[in-house]
Amino acid sequence: MLKKLLLTILLTSQLAFLQTEKTDYELYSLILSEQLEVGTKSTVDSIILIEKFEDKFNNLYEVFGSKSDSISSSDINFLSINTGNDTIFIKRLIKETEFRKSVYGLTSDFGLSPKIKANLLASDQLNFQSITSKKYYSFFGKKFKRKNPWKRIVKKYGTRKVIEFSKVKYNGNLASVYFGIHCGGLCGNGRIVIFEKVNGVWDILTSINQWES
Repeated sequence: MLKKLLLTILLTSQLAFLQTEKTDYELYSLILSEQLEVGTKSTVDSIILIEKFEDKFNNLYEVFGSKSDSISSSDINFLSINTGNDTIFIKRLIKETEFRKSVYGLTSDFGLSPKIKANLLASDQLNFQSITSKKYYSFFGKKFKRKNPWKRIVKKYGTRKVIEFSKVKYNGNLASVYFGIHCGGLCGNGRIVIFEKVNGVWDILTSINQWES
């Protein structure tokens, strides 16, 4: 009886893990198609995928303070600028306490991210080449002083689109991912994407700009 119970628990946990992984890649794919607009045309987009996101910001992702029961005017101004004036999202943050707490938790830590499986993102319109974070940054040398890094990246990989994804964080019917795209010396940005599941379907609720070059 105990053996059967343990087997049931093991199978249940494996199924839960597989379902979570499936959802993770569903959300990554939404970012690719809707935020980055790749893989949506008849031509093939070639992408360099950083296998495992490494936090270069020392967890400095908070987009507003958490100690107060209300959101400050400076935080509202920041979010207005960095969400493209997403008034619906900002009004929910102001009015819905639990929503605000959930969003804060979803934007506060993206460390310990998993290795991304490129084969689960590939399609007829998306061609991925995976590299490690160490390999990517090696093109730039110490203190980013190596000459012509992007020329060498393009020569080796045939593209200058470099994408990285953090782990997916969940809180009820909300989720978040940090992603970065690097595409040249003055080309690239990093954003936190907030997702919401409504009627069983995940969709992008908003995205918050973290940096831009």
